Amino acid sequence: MFVSVNKLKSFRPVLPIGMVTVATQVRTAGHEAEVLDLMWEEEDEEAVRAAVARLRPDVVGISIRNVDSQNMLEPVIYTPLAREVADWARAEHPGVTIVLGGPGFSTVPEDLMGFVRAEYGITGFAEESMVPFLVHLARGEEPEDVPGVIYRRPDGSYHRREPVFRIDYRKAARPDPDLYDRRYFTYSYETHDRSEKVPATIQTKKGCVLECVFCSNFLVDGTGVKFDEVSRVADEVERLRDEGLEVLEIVDGVFNLPLNYSLEILKEFVRRGIEMPWSCMINPGNVTPELVDLMVRTGCYYVEFGTDSACDRILRGLKKNFRQRQIVRSHRLFEQAGVRVEHCLFIGSPGDDRDSVRETFDVMEELVPSGAPDAHAYWTLGLRVCRGTALHTTAVAEGQLTGDERFIVPKYYISKGVIGDDALLDEIEERVLANDNWYLWWGLRTIGLRTRIRMAREESRRIEAELMTHLPRRGPAPAPLVATPRREDRP
Repeated sequence: MFVSVNKLKSFRPVLPIGMVTVATQVRTAGHEAEVLDLMWEEEDEEAVRAAVARLRPDVVGISIRNVDSQNMLEPVIYTPLAREVADWARAEHPGVTIVLGGPGFSTVPEDLMGFVRAEYGITGFAEESMVPFLVHLARGEEPEDVPGVIYRRPDGSYHRREPVFRIDYRKAARPDPDLYDRRYFTYSYETHDRSEKVPATIQTKKGCVLECVFCSNFLVDGTGVKFDEVSRVADEVERLRDEGLEVLEIVDGVFNLPLNYSLEILKEFVRRGIEMPWSCMINPGNVTPELVDLMVRTGCYYVEFGTDSACDRILRGLKKNFRQRQIVRSHRLFEQAGVRVEHCLFIGSPGDDRDSVRETFDVMEELVPSGAPDAHAYWTLGLRVCRGTALHTTAVAEGQLTGDERFIVPKYYISKGVIGDDALLDEIEERVLANDNWYLWWGLRTIGLRTRIRMAREESRRIEAELMTHLPRRGPAPAPLVATPRREDRP
């Protein structure tokens, strides 16, 4: 039995594609597998207990998509529900084995194992590891050689097998759409000035070729890129379309990296006559007129830019592969094609100060002026720190972190040039509020930014103190994974 504990409906509900893919793979291998998605349940405990009582599963797999809100101004922790699900399952069916997985789990596995008191966890590609894991359990064997497995030894240390970030798409099962809760496809959510339906999702590849200093993707998908076959991607989109699903989202970390692969996908869509409304995440440094033309011809209506900053000095420090001129050029190409553009930006990156923040704001004023019909900017104060990233090293070197934190409660990096400049914080608040197409924090019109920062930090300390009471003392643990040079794997 698999349980998704993601209940976040804002900005919109997200299909549990990873969990459903794993459940489908398990079924394909001949095991019984059912799915419980708590997104739509009003009484979580009742739903979990009823499902466990009915199914009497040997294993309950808990999928943790997000550990927290990743928003310093709105600290919300999602993992307590995973702990409750495990407790409810054990109460209803003593002896059940709890195994954790999901992208959120892969970023802080040891702490979540202790917090939930799970017997096992699987980091990395569970669609490759879950079946052999279940085979070992059925034989009464410890799954010590299963890639990505983690469990606590009697001495308190963790046995951890490194994930093998490889996937044979030709053998991998496509997620069975019948395992999705149908309420996803009847639900409408509000965005700015319109109501939209939850899109079906498809992933054309795993991983990324970039090495952005803050990104924890290497813990979830490994380094380099693992590509699906172009024909398989097109087959899946046709199937979704023929089943009546009206909107599609390509959920690759970045759709247009590498560019040649995304062009192959789009040309195959054109060849097959595939045209339906779809959206994706775009890297501003890899946008060409040909790409935009093919995207529009196949129905793309909305793109999200991972812009981060519009100051070249800051972009270099973040190890981005683009600069301000490419942000502007790429935005204009999509704007002229009638595609909605949303920019995601950080305030407080390493080196950020009054000059760089003002430069970024000035550029965004040109691209996303107040009242623009099809452009928005989403600002995030601070960058969430993940162990093993270059940003973590920077935060420790600057004294913002000690290096020994437990990341079950998020830690944030904010440059001293931003957080130590009260006048700049006031200016940020003023400029964000003056633009109806910009968003930083929902309560900014009633609570000032500096006040909210103090409040949020107090809330985080209170949450951390509570969660730490449920964590066992640390035993010897393996060194965290660190990013390694990128490569590309083609099928």
